[in-house]
Amino acid sequence: MPPSAPSHTTRPPTTVLRSRRLSVGLAAVALLVGSVATPTPASARPPTDALKIWVPTGDFASSSFERVAQVAPEPVPTGNDRQLSLATVRGGHASAQLAVASVQDLEELQVQVGPLKPIGKGGAISKAVQVRYPAYIPDDRGGMIADPLREVDRVDVPAGQAQPVWFTLAVPPDARPGTYHTRVTVTAHKVKAVEYDLTVNIADVTLPPVAERDFHLNLWFQPDTVAEQAGLELWSDQHFKAIRPYLEDLASRGQRVINSAIAEDPWPVLWPDGRWRSQTYVPYHSAVDWFHDGEQWSFDFANWDRLVEEGMRAGVGPYIHAFGLLMFRGYQHVVYTDTRTGQRVDQEVSLGGAEWKDAWSAFLVAFEDHVRDRGWLDRTYLAFDERPASEMQVAIDLVREVAPVFVDQIAIAGSASTDAFAQDLSLNYSDVDDWSQEMIDRRRAEGKKTTFYTWSNPAYPNTVTPAAPLGARVLSWLSAQRNLDGYLRWAYNSWPQDPYTDGSYRYRQGDEYLVYPGKDGPVSSIRWELFRDGQEDFALLDQLADRGGQDHPVRVAALAGVEPASAPGPAAYQALLDARAAVVEALAGYPTD
Repeated sequence: MPPSAPSHTTRPPTTVLRSRRLSVGLAAVALLVGSVATPTPASARPPTDALKIWVPTGDFASSSFERVAQVAPEPVPTGNDRQLSLATVRGGHASAQLAVASVQDLEELQVQVGPLKPIGKGGAISKAVQVRYPAYIPDDRGGMIADPLREVDRVDVPAGQAQPVWFTLAVPPDARPGTYHTRVTVTAHKVKAVEYDLTVNIADVTLPPVAERDFHLNLWFQPDTVAEQAGLELWSDQHFKAIRPYLEDLASRGQRVINSAIAEDPWPVLWPDGRWRSQTYVPYHSAVDWFHDGEQWSFDFANWDRLVEEGMRAGVGPYIHAFGLLMFRGYQHVVYTDTRTGQRVDQEVSLGGAEWKDAWSAFLVAFEDHVRDRGWLDRTYLAFDERPASEMQVAIDLVREVAPVFVDQIAIAGSASTDAFAQDLSLNYSDVDDWSQEMIDRRRAEGKKTTFYTWSNPAYPNTVTPAAPLGARVLSWLSAQRNLDGYLRWAYNSWPQDPYTDGSYRYRQGDEYLVYPGKDGPVSSIRWELFRDGQEDFALLDQLADRGGQDHPVRVAALAGVEPASAPGPAAYQALLDARAAVVEALAGYPTD
């Protein structure tokens, strides 16, 4: 999707690698999820009062909104206040962090949180707070930056370096509203423990289950990279098993679309050497096998069917988007097996030409028959990425001629110029100043979906690694402000060769992925956590609209009080917290269901 100039020229693999990445990738994961400092000699162990702990923003409620620099500040902004507080709703989350440092090496830093005990009647909530330790990875701008969230019991911290501690509060939907209390205990080897009091206020407001929320999330999952990172054969049983945790992670955030490649490498770009190659380190391989005998085309949908079935089983859906009728950036090619020779052929074709029409006419007819037989016809969309209206018209003309059922099942990420073609349209945030609110509102009235997307641009707000974390949270506020249905991002997991050691392949760091590869599934990131928190803000705003109308004065004031593009800082932090608190308070005034 991103049109920015390439920053690397390394040639990506043309097939999935099966062994080299297993040793390189998992070694990098092991390095980051294990202890990172060598044992400290007994004579150099820190004194018992060595722990220096601070709240990054000075306010625990907003502490997740910015990253902690790896080098500890001088002086460390510690204080005597050991009181922390968070506020959330039933079925909701809250993110927060502390930062820890010492003038000497710390061994086995560990932070533990007890069960939430109510002040008053009710039972305790056990395991409500998850603790993770953000890892520092190379920042492609220089230095190191905290992003992947290590799920380990304890970590070692080199002298003079900071270690963020990430807290994720998850409240069950049936929790009793009220005030809860627990202890946060920070320990390290041969160091006096430090304790904090954590107060959690749970409002008498309940978020609906993720699957029932009206937020159209469309993140492009790439199955190929999971196979490449784990050293597995593409489309093998082991590969499909490996992708399940990623699909389940997407479903847990409300992913509404099963994205798929129905043609080989639908995202080619022109590289500096003059050749067209995939924009991602690992190309998208077609989940449909194409065959040609010189006259007739045939197709094997077995792998595509299984990918769709895995997505549905994980809870992703209900929509299926199929990419490839138009390739990215204008270069068109058809990849197939010549059944006369057994050779794999990569043939360049011209858009609208005889060879292009012949191949895609055969495919569309077969594809319609296949999804009809599987009972998926009404949920399957032909999907396109940033193609101009002139090219879209050629594609639509062919669809109308050979498979007209899909004419009203078109999904496009791009510009408003393709409004007339798209039932599902995602607008480029780069063009936000040119968006027509009349068009957005009209499309909603017509029952069409309209979302927006970010890529490397803008620098903020965004989910790219260099952006302040608050930028990932406010994206959902923009959706609510503009009467949009949700958000699209071009890559959930299109990793470079090793995102732990070299964070970008072609575009800005983090543009290509929101999570990291792990041994048993996705490793979350600071960005991914903040985005979830923003989705919950959207759900609360939506809930208030359902209860009190779109023009409820508290909702209107909350939306006006958050400016997504404003510079991150204390004023922006407080504006968002105040806006959310006002919405929650207004919702609490309505009778519970």
